[in-house]
Amino acid sequence: MANKIDAEPCDGGCCITRLVSTDRDITVPDSVDGMAVVEIGPSFMSGSPASDGRTVRIPASVKRVDPDAFSGIIGIHGIDYGGTMEEFSSFGIFAEFDCEVRSGDGHEFRFLSGYPMGFPGFDEAIQTMNFKMDQELAVKRLRDPVLLTDACRDRYKEYLSGRIMPKAEQAVTNGDTAKLSEMISTGLFDDDAVRGLMERSLRSGKTAVTSMLMSVLYSRRG
Repeated sequence: MANKIDAEPCDGGCCITRLVSTDRDITVPDSVDGMAVVEIGPSFMSGSPASDGRTVRIPASVKRVDPDAFSGIIGIHGIDYGGTMEEFSSFGIFAEFDCEVRSGDGHEFRFLSGYPMGFPGFDEAIQTMNFKMDQELAVKRLRDPVLLTDACRDRYKEYLSGRIMPKAEQAVTNGDTAKLSEMISTGLFDDDAVRGLMERSLRSGKTAVTSMLMSVLYSRRG
């Protein structure tokens, strides 16, 4: 529960200008004094003490968030937004910390410090300054391509094209069906590539991996 909340009227309801809380899970209310909370102002949590590993829950009623809403705030590692990832991306927040964002329409992504906290801005920035690019990130974006542009999709595929097969072969050797399934879901493995992995799995005696790869090939026949 917030220790203190300040709000002021705005178009469609009210704007949270200050929220002070010592909780690890901080919930922005969906109404204050009978007015719907539709907006969050800049540095709205600046009065809250720093505490590592905190999560902020923002209701779907919030449709506008100042780009500097989280400026200067330390310890926020998660944001749960009740609206869509598209709405969250429209807020234009620039990440000052690594943060896992979960949206009400089922999307989840860990945005990195120093990059836009939203799509397609994050994709464009990470691909331009790709020293923080890694295979896990590229696979995640291809598996859940929310707001992924065609140009960014092609660049992620290009990045993975020379890297993903050795990782897939390693997953077969380790019997890691979950990791292998993630990689195959990117669409970068044609039938011949899947058969090659299955032959490797058969030689290694990885029954679960072989069964999973057979299921992939069978599902593609339809």
